[in-house]
Amino acid sequence: MKKNKKILLIKAITSIAFFTVLLSFVQGRELLSIFSRINWFYFTLSFMMVPVMLVTSCLKWKVLLDAGGHNVSFSRLIAFYLVGYFFSNILPSTVGGDVVRSFYAGKEIKNQPYAAVTIFIERFSGILFLLVLVIVAPLCKPSLYGKSYFFIPALCSLFLLSAVIWIWRIKEPLVLGKHFMSYVFGRLKAAGISGRVQNVLLRKILAFVEHLVHTFFLRFEKFSRELGKALQFIHQDRALLCKLIALTMLFYFLTWLNVYLAFLAFGKKIDFLALIALVPTIMFVAHLPVTVLGNLGFFESVFVFYFLSIGVPGAETLAMGLLLRLKMLSLGGVGCVVYLSHQQAWGTIPVQQEEGL
Repeated sequence: MKKNKKILLIKAITSIAFFTVLLSFVQGRELLSIFSRINWFYFTLSFMMVPVMLVTSCLKWKVLLDAGGHNVSFSRLIAFYLVGYFFSNILPSTVGGDVVRSFYAGKEIKNQPYAAVTIFIERFSGILFLLVLVIVAPLCKPSLYGKSYFFIPALCSLFLLSAVIWIWRIKEPLVLGKHFMSYVFGRLKAAGISGRVQNVLLRKILAFVEHLVHTFFLRFEKFSRELGKALQFIHQDRALLCKLIALTMLFYFLTWLNVYLAFLAFGKKIDFLALIALVPTIMFVAHLPVTVLGNLGFFESVFVFYFLSIGVPGAETLAMGLLLRLKMLSLGGVGCVVYLSHQQAWGTIPVQQEEGL
């Protein structure tokens, strides 16, 4: 628990640091001026995207549950999703939104493992599609590939996609790595290095590295098992695969439209092809878990940085990013109300669920 609190504290400090740097590049008066001329038609239209995107995500989840013969009402899934937003974007907790959804859905269908697999497939299919978009979306503006902050994410995405294919095709992809690292640490201990070294810090570093390697292999094996279940599950039903692809494509189109309307709410019209090219890379970078409350501060900073590359002023992008944040917080706020009103009936998230799916 102390370790979790330290991580949360570090992330909170990082959030403040990102916002401090961000506001140093944007004059307060300029930002206030942008907010004073909100186009309320597009602002309302932008907020209407929130339930549409939520329904799309829930529909994808329901398709997966139905495929396994678990008929959960759509309203119930909406409630679970909203509570997940509360834990992810408002509550400074180590319990993630997907863990919450998995726990409550598992109680509903009386099958925790299957609930976890459906959420893994729902999330992972979206991540795979995002990786593809990070690679190909900049084709809308090919000159972007010449910039390192587009080329490197595209290269990383290609590597990750290749790794997924490798994991899928190889039964035990890290077996050689495990044997090698066991040999290395075994030799170190046999040589008495950890015992003879007088430097306490060096001994701690050695123990820490061994712990990191062990944790990595454990988590990778868990991921590999979940991926195997997911691929086997989808392979048995091609119609399900087509539905997942269609709903994932719809979600990303709505994501582009969501950003486009958010800019229009502040009177800024963005070239839609440029937006298509930028947003996947922004999503890929901005969702690295470095700050608290849904990557507060870092999320907005990444948007500002990337849209500056196509000449969009920082203040306008920051206003747009804050609107996106407001919409996420509104979902989390509704999720808080749902959680508090149903907590007694649904039960409390157990502590052991904190480690993830």
